[in-house]
Amino acid sequence: MRITGGTLKGQLLKGGFASHVRPTTDFVREALMNYLSHRHEIPGAVVLDLFSGSGIMALEFLSRGAGSVVSVDKDAKNIRYQQEIRREKNLSSWQISKGDAFKTLEDKDSAYDIVFADPPYDLPSMVRLPELAMARLKPGGVFVLEHRPGMVFTAVPAEIRKYGSSAIGIFIP
Repeated sequence: MRITGGTLKGQLLKGGFASHVRPTTDFVREALMNYLSHRHEIPGAVVLDLFSGSGIMALEFLSRGAGSVVSVDKDAKNIRYQQEIRREKNLSSWQISKGDAFKTLEDKDSAYDIVFADPPYDLPSMVRLPELAMARLKPGGVFVLEHRPGMVFTAVPAEIRKYGSSAIGIFIP
């Protein structure tokens, strides 16, 4: 995997995250970051990265100037992998937390400019994520959900972008 843009552009990441992780592809990450940079402020943004897996999305946001990123994943191997990268790249604005994404969204004291989630595509409660995540957004914020194409949510996305076997739902409260 390589970082597709910003100050860390082109840097390669070695393996080491859990084998069940499906990192967002370079193509999708680059397209998403281009979309967000034209419609939402990434520089200085407070970002929540749920189901963070390899941590590549956090790195894409930080590389493009996000003020801080909180990554949440329940897998201890993923957490250790992300912490190692944070140390190697000296990224003090990257907070990494082992925990449940849904419990994180219940924290009413936290608000974010951007919430990104890339859950397992077969997660039964995925349809609940947009409403829960949008409740954690600051005014003008955006929730981005990577999912399989064709999913239907109770909250209506502002836009869905399809990329092969992945889709990106953009939700704006």
